[in-house]
Amino acid sequence: MTDSPSVAYDFEDLYPALGQLVVASADMESRLRYVVSELAGNDDAGWIVFEGQSVEWLVSNGIALLGQLEEMRRWPTANSQRIRSALLAAQEVNRLRNLMVHGEWRAECVLPGEGCVGRPGGSPPDHRVFHVCRSRYRKGFEERQFAVIDVETIASKMWDLETELREASKAAVDAWLGRSAVVPHLPA
Repeated sequence: MTDSPSVAYDFEDLYPALGQLVVASADMESRLRYVVSELAGNDDAGWIVFEGQSVEWLVSNGIALLGQLEEMRRWPTANSQRIRSALLAAQEVNRLRNLMVHGEWRAECVLPGEGCVGRPGGSPPDHRVFHVCRSRYRKGFEERQFAVIDVETIASKMWDLETELREASKAAVDAWLGRSAVVPHLPA
């Protein structure tokens, strides 16, 4: 279940990382909203449709828009694939963000031995390990173990995705307008 023993640390170690996560997720979501809105067309009033929409909604509709743009052959396929990849990565990282932001944080397992998911594979060492449980039980019980560095890593991925969404969108528009060739994807 765990790759390091859980030790009760002062939650003060966790709070700055959660703050980073909240700020990074807002930045990523804002960029996601902008990119999907741009995919739909540059209508001055169109932005209102995208305001307040969830990341799930933005990603699914962004992918639908990309499909339409590909059929119309507006952009080279590599550009669409790059944006699609960034959209799907944003969706995945947002799932972890939701658990971390809306979950209940504890120093120990709530139900030891009953399915607490250990830290993400390949995580860097960090002895400041906490447990977070989904607070919305109607979606089922879920408990995961995260260290402070795991939360910081998710925040960093969100900022990287904000940059990737911005750059992928610009590269697609530039390629469509004939200003440049396809720009290679940033490494994950």
